[in-house]
This record gives sequence, structure tokens and C-alpha cells, in this order.
Amino acid sequence: MTQDDQIQSLLDKMHAMFDKAIGPNNRSEYMQQHNVGGIDWHFSLSADDIINQKIPRAVAGCTGKAKVFSKLMTEAGLKHVVLTTARIADLNGAEQDRKDGKKERIISGHQIIAVYDENGKLRAFDPGLKELKYIKSEIQVGNIIKFRFGGEIIPHTITAILAPQEFAKVNTYKKLRDLYICGSGDKKSKIF
Repeated sequence: MTQDDQIQSLLDKMHAMFDKAIGPNNRSEYMQQHNVGGIDWHFSLSADDIINQKIPRAVAGCTGKAKVFSKLMTEAGLKHVVLTTARIADLNGAEQDRKDGKKERIISGHQIIAVYDENGKLRAFDPGLKELKYIKSEIQVGNIIKFRFGGEIIPHTITAILAPQEFAKVNTYKKLRDLYICGSGDKKSKIF
């Protein structure tokens, strides 16, 4: 079985799991139905939480899907990394007022997976898609990836390349936002 075949098999497994999820496939409805709240709730979910609690795909979001898929790839012995990408407009956008009177820039992003090919080069794909399709961009912090959301192409900047065990520690919006703004903290990945 080729690496691509293994990845597709894992995509099939993950999406079948999400197809059997329980509850509304809408985060606000799910949170209300399960009496959970706060901006950090869905970021705090581990891959095991999502799998064991049968959390729906839209509730888990791209962060949750990346956590689950990273876990499946680790279990399969496939060497990979997780990429955090931030929407360019949000990185350059104006700050918004918070409830406590301070200013904060709200940043949207998208988390995806990258695998090493036989030459050691990273090839990225979105585990949220059911079919394996590699992204035609060089995988390097600061580079742009264009994602299609609802028929619109939205450019995102790669802000961090993380080992699976590091990405698994992203359990608050602040930690993810810090990755969007500062990268993984080493001098090579700081881009903003």
C-alpha cells in the first residue's frame, strides 16, 4: 500500500467516524444542547474527546479534525506535521473591542496536515476533505495557501509547522491565536 493509499484509508476512517457523530452538526446548537460554553470549549477537545464523545465534524472544527487525523496518522506510523494557517485579511485587519475594554484582533485560520514524501519534502492536504488532494504550494512558514470556502478562494499564510505532540497541546483560542501571530516561537517561524 502506498503512502497516499494509507492516507486515503485514514481519511475514509475519520470521515466515517464523523458521519456517525451524535448531536447537531452546528457548534452553537451542540454547545447549548450539551450545556457547555465559552470560546475555549471546542479548542480544549483532544482527539480522544472528539472520538469517544462522537463530536460532529462542524462542532470539532478544523482544529479538531486536524487533531483527530494527526492521531490516526501517528497510530499508523506516518511521519507528518500540522500546519496552522491564518487568514491574511485577519492578520492585517483592524483590532476589535473586547468586553473588558481592551483591543484584540480576531483571527480566523485553518489547520491542515503535511506529510513527508520519499524525498523528505512536505506535501500538505486538508483532512477536512474526504478525498486526498495535495495543495500546490511550497510548505514553509510565511508562504501562502489558497483555500476554497463556500466557493470563495481565501488566502491564508502558513504561520507554524508543528510536530503532532505540540499541536495536541493547543487547547485554547489564545494558544491558537499566538500561533497565528507569532508562529511556533522560534526565530525562523516568527513572521508577524
